[in-house]
Amino acid sequence: MMCENSDSNFKNDRQYKSTGKNLLGMLIVISVSVFSGFILGLLFAPRSGLKTRKIINEKLKDVIDRGKFTICEAKVMGEELLEKSKEKVGKVSSMIKGMTKSDTD
Repeated sequence: MMCENSDSNFKNDRQYKSTGKNLLGMLIVISVSVFSGFILGLLFAPRSGLKTRKIINEKLKDVIDRGKFTICEAKVMGEELLEKSKEKVGKVSSMIKGMTKSDTD
């Protein structure tokens, strides 16, 4: 009985070791593929790195400017909405006060 149990443990150990080898092999293949893609991207890039960084920087500045404009626009719209709300609150408040005065009279 002991021999059978130790034999199955040996098979399980071999299976775990082969799974580890497969995983290591897959990681190596993935790493080589990523590295190769990076190198090929640099070799066949349509622009130099300096030009690409300059374009990215310009686009980033454009996005930031549009964001600032949108924030200013939202602030103005929020202030207008606040003023309209204050006016409506004032009207409703005076209507309620008018109703209360007529109820007491």
